[in-house]
Parts: sequence; C-alpha cells; structure tokens
Amino acid sequence: MFTTTQEFSALGQSQFDKAVRFSSIVLAGAERLAALQLDLSRKLLADNAQAIKALSEAKDPKAFAEVQSSLAQPSIDQAFSVARNVYDAALATQNELAAFVEEQIAEGNQTLLSNLDRLSKNAPAGSDAAVTALKSLVNTSNAAFESVSKTAKKVSAEIAEASVEAATNSAKAASAAVARGKKATSAA
Repeated sequence: MFTTTQEFSALGQSQFDKAVRFSSIVLAGAERLAALQLDLSRKLLADNAQAIKALSEAKDPKAFAEVQSSLAQPSIDQAFSVARNVYDAALATQNELAAFVEEQIAEGNQTLLSNLDRLSKNAPAGSDAAVTALKSLVNTSNAAFESVSKTAKKVSAEIAEASVEAATNSAKAASAAVARGKKATSAA
C-alpha cells in the first residue's frame, strides 16, 4: 500500500537500518564471546606456567601430590566462572535479539493497523464491520503474543536460575571433594 515513491523509499531505508541494527547485535555478541575466549586463553597460559613451575619445584612425591591437589580447586572455580561468563554473554545477546524482534513485531502490527485505517477510509460502505473485526483480531493477537512472551521469559529465567543453582551446588560438591582429598593427602 505505497501511494508514493517516498513511502517506498522510506520503507527501504527502514529495512536497511533494521538489518544494520540486527547485524550490530549479532556482532556485539560474537565480540563478547571472542573477548571472553581471549581473556581465558591468557589466564590459562599464565596459570599453566605457574602450575608447571610449582610442580617442577616439588622435591618429593608427597610435595608433588600436595601441589597437584592445590591446583584442583582453582581449576574448578575457574571453570565455573568461565561458564557463568559465557552464559551471561549469551544471555545478553539473546535479550538484545528478543527486544529487537519484539520491536519489529510491534512495528509491523502498528503498520498493519494504520494500513487498515487507510483501507477503511477508501472501503465501500458497510465494510466497517470487517475492518473493525480485523483490528480486533490484530489487537487480540498482540495481547496473546505479549502474554506468551512474558510467560516464556519468566519460565526461561526460572530454568536458567535453577541451572545456575545446580551448577553452583555441583561446584561446591567438587570443591568439598577436593578439600577432602587434600586432607587425606596431608594425613598420609
């Protein structure tokens, strides 16, 4: 329903702007993950150098075992931290993309409603009921989408929180096992 070339041109520019924004969101997410990977690589390199140095300085098997067991806990903590950072980066990107999609749906619905208004002005007499029914359908669909979207966000947040809690409990259990291992090694 383009009445002028200006409207068609504006649509093209709008679509281009949306494509650029979408690309920016995706690239920002990839950049976050790449930065996490680079930081992790640097940290692992430094940690491994320290670990090798500490292991090479061990004088006897008991000292070697103590050094080895002392390295386990930081590794567990670091793995948990990395997982959490990756999760946070992915969640941030997902939230940005979800907001973008929701904006596009709202904009599309608004355009549809304005086109229905334009149509009703040029429609034959007696078609008001059909236009009103279409508008009602669009509004009902919008309300249903918002309701489903809110419910999905709530459920996904609850699932994510439960997953993080389970991972935390696993890390604590692993940490306790390492601590028990240290005590057993020390006692022997």
